[in-house]
Amino acid sequence: MLPKQESLPAVTTAAIVAIIFGTLGVLGGLLLEVSVLLIPDVRTPAGSPAMPPGTESMVGIVWLFFIAVAAFGIFVGVGIIRRRNWARISILVWGGFMAVVSAITIPMLFFIFSSMPAMMPKDADAAPILGVMKWITVLFYGIPLGVGIWWLVLFTRPRVSAAFTAPVALAPYPPVMDVSGFPLPQPTANVSVAPKPACPLPLAILAGFMIFGAVCLALFAFVPLPSDVPFFFFGQAFGRGAGRIILILFGIISGVTGIGIFKLKPWALYTQIAFQCVGLLNCIVTFLSPSYAPAMRAAMEKMYSQNPALIGSSPFLSDTYFRSGLILAAVFVGAILAVLLWQRSRFLAQAAAATAARA
Repeated sequence: MLPKQESLPAVTTAAIVAIIFGTLGVLGGLLLEVSVLLIPDVRTPAGSPAMPPGTESMVGIVWLFFIAVAAFGIFVGVGIIRRRNWARISILVWGGFMAVVSAITIPMLFFIFSSMPAMMPKDADAAPILGVMKWITVLFYGIPLGVGIWWLVLFTRPRVSAAFTAPVALAPYPPVMDVSGFPLPQPTANVSVAPKPACPLPLAILAGFMIFGAVCLALFAFVPLPSDVPFFFFGQAFGRGAGRIILILFGIISGVTGIGIFKLKPWALYTQIAFQCVGLLNCIVTFLSPSYAPAMRAAMEKMYSQNPALIGSSPFLSDTYFRSGLILAAVFVGAILAVLLWQRSRFLAQAAAATAARA
């Protein structure tokens, strides 16, 4: 008989949580898609549609993508139960994404809620409602934050990693009988298998981010947007056509280099380092551009005017919000660049080993 897999209850629990998250994501996405289909029949008191056609198309396509991602999460959970290493890498990418997004979203929403009382009528007592919304925010994003950190810690432990990367056990030799009918001693073989060169785990997680980001950029490039939001590149505003071309180019770079890093291609690492340096410099130059905030505010006001359900006064229209987004983007890009440089020597060593193995 083949040896049984080591029992790891925490891994099984993590797989069940992943399946639950994926299932809830699929069901929630389907509910939102049905809501989008029904919204065109809803009218405001003025007789205009509750959601403009451009916004409706954008929401529908984006949520179809998230439904596909949630469905993949179910397969990841099943792969974890079956001890597939691709599933371990996938859940690490998933956990890192949840943790980073939740850690950024919680303080950002707290800032927005703190800004809302100044934008409301003086006789409106919004403090109790905003207090409840803050606690809901902590609960809604705190759970994915905790789960994401748990997955990152659990699936990087040596014992857990070994359970996913151990070579598949071979079937035992068939019993050999002597002339008396009794089985002879089983032959034994001590085979030492050198580990295959592999991408360092931090870079593998980043490569997954890059491929996921490439898909998101493709969505923004091809999904119909409700208004002409400008794309800023080194302080220069580009309209919808030129902005889409730049997004497509960025998506191609992210996707190709992400795959190249998975395959231990040094050119992919150096291209991504240069790409992140350009992104960091772009954030700095755009932050200093005096035309950035006014152009973004005009585009957002136009989008708000097309959506009667949105309030006219919003923290999303403040200069502080626009520039805070650039600061967060610069911090995020800087963190990615730091990881790329930190893991550079390990990556190049694995890449050289992979080249030697193929020779």
